[in-house]
Amino acid sequence: MVTDKGINELVQAFHGLNSKNKGVTLLLVGTYEHELDSLKPKTLEMITNNQNIITTGWVDDVRPYYAIANALVFPSYREGFPNVVLQAGAMQLPSIVTNINGCNEIIKDFKTGMIIPVKDKKALQKAMEFMLNNKNEAFLMGIESRKYIQSHFERQIVWEALLEEYKKLS
Repeated sequence: MVTDKGINELVQAFHGLNSKNKGVTLLLVGTYEHELDSLKPKTLEMITNNQNIITTGWVDDVRPYYAIANALVFPSYREGFPNVVLQAGAMQLPSIVTNINGCNEIIKDFKTGMIIPVKDKKALQKAMEFMLNNKNEAFLMGIESRKYIQSHFERQIVWEALLEEYKKLS
């Protein structure tokens, strides 16, 4: 967990959400990076002191965490092609992502999830509130997300597209 993944904004947005909605939980899956791009000390303090924020540390299998979640929140500043968003969608989980390359290719706004501006904690909190307060719409986004991923990112489709590109090069 690093600054570039939007964790500082995520924790701040969750703090606002949590102050208005009791009984919500933020589950942070992954390890901290303390050497490069570490989180702000205030963010670490908020994580430590909020009993509604749970951290897992490193996990080899994220599927159990997707299975208990209402949505994936991935407010990254920049990505290549984020597998985490594909994995969540494959598990019928809607995603809240930032409007960056990769994320905005996988998520279709208000169809398979929600797209927000980078570093915008207010938009992030608003999107999380939407997912919390509109469970049926969120559920339908998750179903559409799986369908979209299966039809556009199935490995066989990607392999065939790569093969066609390689053939063009030879």
